[in-house]
Amino acid sequence: MSYIIFYENYDIYITEQLCANLYKFMEMILISRKLNKILVLPNFYFTPRNNELINVTNKTEIDRIELIDIHNILNVDKLSNVISLSEYFRLNLKHTLIHKPNIDVPCINNKYHTIYGILNVDNKIELDYSSLNIISKISELPNVKSLTNTNILIHNYNRLGNPVWYKKNEKLYYEIRNSLIFNDYLIEKALKFIKDNLENKLDTTLLVHWRRGDFKTVIAENQAVINYYNNCNKLGGLENLIKNILVHCLENKLDSVFLLTNETNDEELFKLSDVLKQFDINVIIYTNATDNNYMKYIINDICGIIIGSKCKYQLHNHGCYDQMSQYGRWIMEENMKNIFYWVN
Repeated sequence: MSYIIFYENYDIYITEQLCANLYKFMEMILISRKLNKILVLPNFYFTPRNNELINVTNKTEIDRIELIDIHNILNVDKLSNVISLSEYFRLNLKHTLIHKPNIDVPCINNKYHTIYGILNVDNKIELDYSSLNIISKISELPNVKSLTNTNILIHNYNRLGNPVWYKKNEKLYYEIRNSLIFNDYLIEKALKFIKDNLENKLDTTLLVHWRRGDFKTVIAENQAVINYYNNCNKLGGLENLIKNILVHCLENKLDSVFLLTNETNDEELFKLSDVLKQFDINVIIYTNATDNNYMKYIINDICGIIIGSKCKYQLHNHGCYDQMSQYGRWIMEENMKNIFYWVN
């Protein structure tokens, strides 16, 4: 019996997005299975964006790093072949440390330093890999057999963009995906919202995920990327949103909209509601907590996923399944039926 632990240092890009962490965790589970290891459950780092600084400086400003315990998000009792961080550190085991070349690794005198404590290292391997090809890269190592019963420590594993490995491992992808279940507190909180606001209405409610705020400020070195987001900003505007909602609601005789959005422009949200009311379409606007409490932000985010996934009909931002918002994609995978794409 041997283990694999992933540890992120502060010197890598840490996402603000909940679902980016969840998809990354899926890859950790996949790697642990392919290498036949017991996975040490990670905690999630987040870097909340400071919206006030974005508006003032036109840059994606990060004002702090948040560390969220995985138990606050997922029901880990449903996962197999895993061990908690606290349990693992009590074992005091030795590790083979795997890291990319030419990076700073917090390992001194065979002691790897983490915010949870010290991990002992008796072997180091530099490995030039990209995301999931770490599996094949490890299998190609000349001493790969020696890793069979060895505990592996991976420093700063970083996945790349939306997960596309489902195309080659569809069965395993959805097996892992379906094993990730939000904890009971979050599910009960979401179900209470449904009982109070959408009871007996889920079949006639259109979920709308309006990803808006991060399309307004476009920061990229590549002009093609800038053009892409500028187009997203145009397509995701209020007038286009109203057109899409009306098309799908009137065609399917839907009488309410559950709107998930990071839009904070009250004037646009009021206009949206006023226009839809003219067609007897009720709008429930579900936005994130704005009091700078990131745990509340995460709770609202997850409850939005649970509520939205139970709406029979769904409209997500423009883009295909592989390129769309990871938040929207997670909702789609919870539902996977009656999904509408953007009408341009």
